[in-house]
Amino acid sequence: GPLVERMLAGRPAGARVLEVGCGTGGNLEHFAARHPGARFVGLDFDGPAARFSRTKSDGAPSAFDVLQGDGLSLPLADGTVAGALALDIVEHFEDDAAVLGELFRVLEPGGDLVLSVPAWPSLWSPHDEFLHHKRRYVPAAFVALVRAAGFEVAERRGFNFLLLPPIWLVRRMKSAKAGAAPEAEASTDFFDLPAPLNALLSGLFAIEAALVRVLPIRSGVSVLVRATKPLR
Repeated sequence: GPLVERMLAGRPAGARVLEVGCGTGGNLEHFAARHPGARFVGLDFDGPAARFSRTKSDGAPSAFDVLQGDGLSLPLADGTVAGALALDIVEHFEDDAAVLGELFRVLEPGGDLVLSVPAWPSLWSPHDEFLHHKRRYVPAAFVALVRAAGFEVAERRGFNFLLLPPIWLVRRMKSAKAGAAPEAEASTDFFDLPAPLNALLSGLFAIEAALVRVLPIRSGVSVLVRATKPLR
């Protein structure tokens, strides 16, 4: 997205970019193809996921590396990456400040970090429990957490802001239902959509992508932040 483009703007060829919590490599494959001048490396705690990500690199136009490791103890030396991605990962850690501290450590001075986290505790639902989230964030409080780790916050944007009202309503209803039947298992919001509804949502995402380029949208179902490690 635009934040990643700005993170890489002006970086020399071969700049190393780390993604923490790369999962099965979907983001790595996407960003490596869009930014072939950068050297992407992913990290995931899960061994099978990391191995599967490596198979994606083998068939990708732009190769990337994948490591197995823990976000609380990154297997990288201090100041050795020019950029880092932590997309929907910080909320999975009990000690989110420690994860941000590790990202700060491995970034070179002047390096950028792009993060996304689920926003607004009032949106908490069985979906979050299913995904093993520890929390949802008040955007201003998350920005304060990033600053407390030593970063300067360059940008904050909302994501899925057009869907914030209906998602809030649906999750309130699901949470109420779960409270009435506490024995019910947590479940995700993901499910197959009818083609017309899927097309409508795709159109909304396209409209949102255009709007965020010209409007300072600061809230949504998720919040995205681009932060910089100071030069000194």
